[in-house]
Amino acid sequence: MKTLRNLSFLFVLGLFFAGCHSNDDEVGNWKKVESFGGMGRLGAVSFVLGERAYVGTGINEQSRELRDFYYCTANSDRDLTWYRCTDSFPGEPRLGAVAFSNGKVAYVGLGYSAGLHTGSTSTEEYFNDFYKYDGTTWTKVADFPGERRRYALGFYVPDPNNSGKGKAYVAYGQYNKGNEGSGTLKDWWEFDLETETWKEMTWTYGEKRAGACVAVVGSDAYIFTGQDGSSYPNDVIRFSPFESESEQRELLDPLKDKDGQSFDNDYAMIPRGYATAFVVGKDSDQSARIYLVSGARGSLLSDCWEFNPYKGEKGRWDEVTSLPSFALRQAACAFVLNDVGYIAVGGSTSVPSSSTLTVKQTSYLFEPGIDDDDQDDD
Repeated sequence: MKTLRNLSFLFVLGLFFAGCHSNDDEVGNWKKVESFGGMGRLGAVSFVLGERAYVGTGINEQSRELRDFYYCTANSDRDLTWYRCTDSFPGEPRLGAVAFSNGKVAYVGLGYSAGLHTGSTSTEEYFNDFYKYDGTTWTKVADFPGERRRYALGFYVPDPNNSGKGKAYVAYGQYNKGNEGSGTLKDWWEFDLETETWKEMTWTYGEKRAGACVAVVGSDAYIFTGQDGSSYPNDVIRFSPFESESEQRELLDPLKDKDGQSFDNDYAMIPRGYATAFVVGKDSDQSARIYLVSGARGSLLSDCWEFNPYKGEKGRWDEVTSLPSFALRQAACAFVLNDVGYIAVGGSTSVPSSSTLTVKQTSYLFEPGIDDDDQDDD
């Protein structure tokens, strides 16, 4: 009987470990910090200028689009202090807009008005205007010449030889022309910060999507996740605009199990829409890591993933500590101050469809852990 009891214990223990994720060596910690200074909202934008992070626009719980902006600074304890900006965004109130910044000046545009406060989504309005902000003054710049859209990607990539002369891009997103149809996009547009003019790229790349994530490490932009109707793209793109034409765009390992390698059997958990991403660490010493958190795939997700761009030829994703269950959200904002990653605002949906929304005002920081037993199970 003693032998049988031991065998039963080992069998149950084996089932327990078989049910665990292979990447369950979870490290890191989420810590609540000072809540956002304005109304809770979803579909806002964020950017960093100097030592300040800015969050603005979006839609509140009364289904009214917003144009106010707040900025925050981080103290020595990494907590945040929020302040309201004197000048609001000069364009129409909106959500699902796009923003990018070179650290000195930011650009904000696109997005849409859901029209819910009028009682009918037939009054949706999409925008193509763009504005420049230097931390003091908003200035209108050239309108976006492509299809008007919501939840596109906007990002800036610094020139490795001259960080003051980088390139900015807008890509993907969702459009809606009413009776003429709606859908997702995969076109790419380059914005020249010196001439403040737009140029459509002669190529498209990656799967169509809206609500995707982008993270810039050094002079490489990594693009992943997003949603196309009821599907969730699993491609991961590395875009290097300062490389030769043939080496600018590369598909990394897809977010799915790949035959012949064991570390990726949880990758199918990663695809999602309207998540957030941020980069902690430096490319110069290869300490930079990309963190992906929040978002939804049918329901809100809490799991958080770390991407190491230096781990092998295609990089490596590993699951780290999840966002607390009471902090779940999508269409949130992420930013980095003093090499600390934060998420703020967001809500229970990305595309509001009722007169009352569930939105978030809370903010959290992520403290990455150190895994000395990093497995090389390639």
